[in-house]
Amino acid sequence: MREQTFEQISVVVQGPVQNYQGRTHHEEGITQRCLESIRTHLPGAKIILSTWPDQDLAGLMYDQLVISQDPGSNAVAELPQFPKNYNRQLVSTQAGLAQVTTPYAIKLRSDNYLIGNEFVGIQQNFPKSESEQKVFAEKVVINSNLFRRTSHGQTVLMSPSDFFYFGTTEDLKKIWQQPLIEDQPIAEEMSKVMKSASTTSCTLEAEQFYCQIWLKALNPSTKVMQHRFDYTKKDIVAWERFLASNIIIADPETMGLGLRRISKRKLKRANEFSHIDWLKLYKKYCDCSITIAKDYQQWSLEIRRAFKLPLSNLSSRFKHK
Repeated sequence: MREQTFEQISVVVQGPVQNYQGRTHHEEGITQRCLESIRTHLPGAKIILSTWPDQDLAGLMYDQLVISQDPGSNAVAELPQFPKNYNRQLVSTQAGLAQVTTPYAIKLRSDNYLIGNEFVGIQQNFPKSESEQKVFAEKVVINSNLFRRTSHGQTVLMSPSDFFYFGTTEDLKKIWQQPLIEDQPIAEEMSKVMKSASTTSCTLEAEQFYCQIWLKALNPSTKVMQHRFDYTKKDIVAWERFLASNIIIADPETMGLGLRRISKRKLKRANEFSHIDWLKLYKKYCDCSITIAKDYQQWSLEIRRAFKLPLSNLSSRFKHK
């Protein structure tokens, strides 16, 4: 893909169109802005809008429309811990990816948009992997916004953002083509494990549910966590090595991703990964020859972490005593 043209990419824009009853916290016309931004920054790419019936599609520009029946919120009595919109995320993403005929694809939520196309080059810039760790044909680019590195001042694993994924179509299908929660082979196991956790433990983040499911599908030996911080030092290293060999964590403003208004911050959250955080893992596990340039924003982020994370950890310990 060194001479990639945008005609090799399909963009699956998934989710509800604009705002709708019960979900009115996004700016007006956000889906229209999303679709127009793709035309601007990825000319020639195919746009597949994957949404639900009875959406207001007036004025929207897309190449293909995919309408799926809304599975609704997850309502499995035996699995009350699971995030309520897991099935919705799966259905709209799967239905869109099923229509992709190009070698590369983007999974983009309908409430985000593009401000550039730098992620295309970024996806090819870090080709090295540990052979025993590699599970994708090529690396998958995921944005750093809400890609959690810590929570309550402690390390957190398997908590990638769900805003944006870019990679080969087959690799994205490995992530998103999972069964609905009621048909999920490991759902019962996950439910039992999580029910056995202490009542004072921090519950899993929604993103941790999603990630554990697709990681387990790729590697059946993947550990199912009881709670947010259920891991060992060995688990931390395994997660770091997986990220270095299979994922590229990129910052929205430098990769070309525009964020919905409620996700924007003047300063990057101290608990999120940055691209440089990921580069350090890539250098450590995959390519020790790379040079990581000094970066003022990273320096500022690490200073804030040095003060904020211990305070957050201490506050959490008191809260969960």
